[in-house]
Amino acid sequence: MLSFIDRVRYSPATKEIQSIYHWWVGELRGLAADIKGYLPQKANDSFEAVYEAKASDGSGYVGHVSDASDDWSELKGLVLNDDGRAKTLSILIPDQLCLVRTSSYPKLPSTELDSVIGLELATTTPFSSANAAWTWRHRDDGKTDVILIKRELIEQIRSLADEAGLILKDIRPKIADTNAPPFATFETPGTRRAQFWCKVNIGLSASLAALAVFIYFADYFQKTAALETLRSKIASTTTEARDLRAALNQKEKEKNAALKLQSLKNDRTSIVESWARITQLLPASAWVSELMLNKEGGAIVGFTGNAASLIELLEKDAALKDVTFATSIRIDPLNKAERFDIRFSHEAALELPSLQETSQ
Repeated sequence: MLSFIDRVRYSPATKEIQSIYHWWVGELRGLAADIKGYLPQKANDSFEAVYEAKASDGSGYVGHVSDASDDWSELKGLVLNDDGRAKTLSILIPDQLCLVRTSSYPKLPSTELDSVIGLELATTTPFSSANAAWTWRHRDDGKTDVILIKRELIEQIRSLADEAGLILKDIRPKIADTNAPPFATFETPGTRRAQFWCKVNIGLSASLAALAVFIYFADYFQKTAALETLRSKIASTTTEARDLRAALNQKEKEKNAALKLQSLKNDRTSIVESWARITQLLPASAWVSELMLNKEGGAIVGFTGNAASLIELLEKDAALKDVTFATSIRIDPLNKAERFDIRFSHEAALELPSLQETSQ
């Protein structure tokens, strides 16, 4: 049973993504080749030599070489720059030294086609990457020629080039598809420089990326710490503001209560004043045993010789209203005086705040 990674790797969506990627890379390579064709090229930047084949002279083309050391020694003098440095050399292998197999393959990117060809050769022929190297060329009829050479021939050519002090660039078939890979590619000063600068660029890019990440996270943690400090200050300030608001509300309540009490005091007669006026209105013959005064009114209980006349006396005070007897007049059996119980209310009586409301 396939694992999750294998299912993802062999899924149609992954294949489609890989095909799009290879197509995109191929397009970029083609575009790079077109741009390179428009750019000015150095003359005789690279030389080509055909291994054991008769060839005509031409620009960048030095004839043929064989397995004889003299051919390679003579070739060294032809591939030198004016400053004495050797140019790179490509060795072309003619078809008579190769095994050519014609097969039909689907249209695939070069990397996938190379894998398919290697798998077919390993399963249907005695050739593999251990004893042979191959490339291909596309034919007009839609088929593909697979071109193979022995691995030992590649090693022999490389050994001869090293003994002669030549800089071998690659070994490839003489006539093949330009997009097909060579049989073998070797490291040259140019490729070493390119690899060096590639590593330098990768290192610089990695350093810049690490620096950018460090700066980002340093700034992030700094801002996070500043934000936490700000949050702490906001929480502390909020608590202080809440306490101040509560104290202000309490002060406002006390002020409003005081203003209300002052307003009530200004609008109506105080209890002490009412008591003084009632005392002045009652005759000297009246004896008061109980006097109750509150914010709604009050009551007077006592004895007098003529209780009925008290109603008229009390009604002379404009601050009192609804003056009436609460109970009937009774005669005290001891002193024969009339006992009275008079109730009254204050004029425009207002509801005074309670003690609890005033204290809040």
